[in-house]
Amino acid sequence: MKNMSLKYRASDSRIFSFLIILLIYILAFFAGFYTFKFLNSSGFHFLLSFFIADVSATILVWLSGIILKNSSVYDPYWSVAPFVIIFSWIILRNTGFVLTDVLLLAAVFFWGTRLTLNWAIKWQGMAHQDWRYSMLRKKSPKMWLLTNLVGINLVPTIVVYLALVPAYFTVIFNSPAMQSRVNTAYGFYSLNPVIISGFIICIASAVIQAVSDRQMDRFRKINKTGSSPQVYNGEKPSINNISLNSNSRQGHIDEGLWRYSRHPNYFSEVLFWWGIWVIQIGAVDLKNTGSWIWWTIAGPVFMTLLFLFISIPMMEKYLISKRPSYIEYKSKVSMLIPWFRVRQ
Repeated sequence: MKNMSLKYRASDSRIFSFLIILLIYILAFFAGFYTFKFLNSSGFHFLLSFFIADVSATILVWLSGIILKNSSVYDPYWSVAPFVIIFSWIILRNTGFVLTDVLLLAAVFFWGTRLTLNWAIKWQGMAHQDWRYSMLRKKSPKMWLLTNLVGINLVPTIVVYLALVPAYFTVIFNSPAMQSRVNTAYGFYSLNPVIISGFIICIASAVIQAVSDRQMDRFRKINKTGSSPQVYNGEKPSINNISLNSNSRQGHIDEGLWRYSRHPNYFSEVLFWWGIWVIQIGAVDLKNTGSWIWWTIAGPVFMTLLFLFISIPMMEKYLISKRPSYIEYKSKVSMLIPWFRVRQ
């Protein structure tokens, strides 16, 4: 009875934590909305107004995390904000939906919903904070507020917004007003092979991410032993979390997609944003837009660099400190793009 009582108490606490997150994100939405409304009416460029609004919403989420002493309050922002932003762009365009809009929204909704649900399943409530945040705070306590604001909250928001810029031009170039001024090769309301290819890349990336997460969950579940926590590719095991070979006892997965990429989940995340960029290339009239449109490649490029030079090195440094055997695995398996293993 006592165990059941503790279980229900933990469940109630988790539900309450999610309600707090919901309230914070509703407040963040309105903070962004009124910021955009003010800036847009003051003559600021539409895209810049939205960016500052996005930052203002992020700051509110950051302040909430400071008050609640849990920086994981920001974690779902990465997967929730993009759909809200793109949907808002389409609504504010005020010309109705076209086929490309539907594909763009479907791709972002599928990716964002799966990623958010994956976070929600694993997040245990306000008592649970991502290990990386705790590590950063312990490493530099005097710099924590700045690290929290810039490194954990603002940098991801800025990089994601840059990666969303191609989606903005996709929305703009699919408006009737724009289409009346330029002639596309395939005509208004039409899809073309490039747009469809970008959509397929986005959906495939979300599926790859789901498969890699599922494989990691299975790995954790099989390797969960008693009450002593172990670390598997940077995350502690949870009740939802299978490995299948001798490497499981070494503390790192070496099966499925993880046999060909050390970070297939990160690979799929990067791939998704390249898919968004490909959709833009198919949606705009490259002959009439000028060379400036190619600068939008900065979005997926910065996203790629974020994982290559920040997320992955931080993760692997931590893994090696906990599981020295990871060094051998690292020497054999591709870092990001799934590829053949190195024979030694």
